[in-house]
Amino acid sequence: MSDTRETGLIQVYISPSEKPNFAPFGLALRASGYGLRSLITRFVHHDLEGGEERAMANLAPNLVIDASALRNPIMDDALGKEAFQNAAAAAVSGSYDIVVLDGLLKLVSNGLIPVEEILKLMREKASHVELLLTGPECENEIMDRADLVTEMAVLKQPPDEQPNTIQVVTGRGKGKTTYCLGTALLMSSMGVHCFILQAIKSPRLYGEVMAIENLPGMEIQSMGKGLVDKKNPDGDPDHKKAARLAWARAKEIVLSSRYGLVVLDEINIAINYGYIHHQEVLNLLEEKPEMVKIILGGRYAHPELIKVAAATMEMKEIKHPFKMGVGARWGIEY
Repeated sequence: MSDTRETGLIQVYISPSEKPNFAPFGLALRASGYGLRSLITRFVHHDLEGGEERAMANLAPNLVIDASALRNPIMDDALGKEAFQNAAAAAVSGSYDIVVLDGLLKLVSNGLIPVEEILKLMREKASHVELLLTGPECENEIMDRADLVTEMAVLKQPPDEQPNTIQVVTGRGKGKTTYCLGTALLMSSMGVHCFILQAIKSPRLYGEVMAIENLPGMEIQSMGKGLVDKKNPDGDPDHKKAARLAWARAKEIVLSSRYGLVVLDEINIAINYGYIHHQEVLNLLEEKPEMVKIILGGRYAHPELIKVAAATMEMKEIKHPFKMGVGARWGIEY
């Protein structure tokens, strides 16, 4: 735990479809690169929970996942209340830097956990603790008190019998990259070799880059030049040159068949700025090995890519701390 962190905020992620949002796991991965400790207390099941034990072992002591409320197939009310109290105590004492209550908002909606207890936790948490609450919906009193609110809208999802090998994660809201990171963390911990290629972000020791030293099944490569001037994306030709090099690398990685999951993070941004043509990406998706899963990340997803994707998630910005003057923070945004 770092005594210098005095800017812990309150984040709320809602998902009306009840599809799991893996952004909190990605945030925990990023934070672990700086030695920050995360507690994720789960109140809902998800389809990648088989990777949690190994993820904890690889990132120990910086990641603890408490699934005690889910010992039975259906969550036990008494165990759920106990798990909440334990997580709340950790947030108030400041024994962790990040405390995630995954799926808790459903318990609030069902009346198992009173809204007043959540509001009390939001008031009393240690100042440096980043508190994350997730669930299908959120009471207005909680959203009013939160610093950040993102809705993960599922625009498209495949039938149960269709392999979900192409996903798009887009939208203006926070959580796109961390969703990808969290998915890769859990899948790599289940034995799937994962590669994350970042087409815009410049090479430097971000939290996730430092963290993967402890993750043998996960690789990250940042090949961009950093922030692009949105009003003049062609103003610096080095951005396009870097994106083209990243695209060549992307094709090599996808077609190699060495990876079960390839995340092309920020690829949607590169397409939007004209650095990569969307037809090139469509061609690669057509040529890719059948069992390679691909996630196309970044805002401004092209409609033709959404059309061919099996699943599309849009992160909708409801409330963002940047608009209140809060800048990017190490271990949270980078």
